[in-house]
Amino acid sequence: MRSVRRRFASGPRRIVLPGEPLIEGETALRAWRDSDLEALVVACQDPEISRWTRVPYPYGPADARAYLLQRHDAVHDGTTAPFAIVSATDRDHLLGSVSLMRFSWKHARAEVGYWLAKEARGHGHVTRAVRLITDWGFRHLGLERIDLLAATGNPASQRVAERCGFTREAVLRSYLQGKDGRQDMVAFGLLGSERGQ
Repeated sequence: MRSVRRRFASGPRRIVLPGEPLIEGETALRAWRDSDLEALVVACQDPEISRWTRVPYPYGPADARAYLLQRHDAVHDGTTAPFAIVSATDRDHLLGSVSLMRFSWKHARAEVGYWLAKEARGHGHVTRAVRLITDWGFRHLGLERIDLLAATGNPASQRVAERCGFTREAVLRSYLQGKDGRQDMVAFGLLGSERGQ
């Protein structure tokens, strides 16, 4: 563990995404592809996504192109580990997005964020995606803590955190500027030592 901590102390590092998809049940996580552009634009037409995330609305091809272009730099710079959520049986079928982001390498910490296309909701995909990416972050990136922030007005996202073993720790008042005004956020945390309990 000492060598991992020494790497963290030296600052950001390049992230290497897995070569094969991460799979649990009907859900898989894979690296984003340029061919995802059209499906990404279609999914992000849902105003509920921008309501609870930082995804812009309206969302057009230029937004999707910018996101798909910057993902390479984000991985190389160690600032984001972005995955497409797809069907385990049809890995071309885009269901959503999940990422580890806002890394603090010195403190072995990151935040998980996600969204899911409207037609994919209610099937457990986000819960499985969050479990997959947090397990990967603890095992392969040496993280010791992962944060999850969910708006107080978004109980579905809070339930995802609870199903994935996160502990509710605080309410952060007026934390983000959302589409409908300032949002209070529920702060959840998951420790590597708690995984599997």
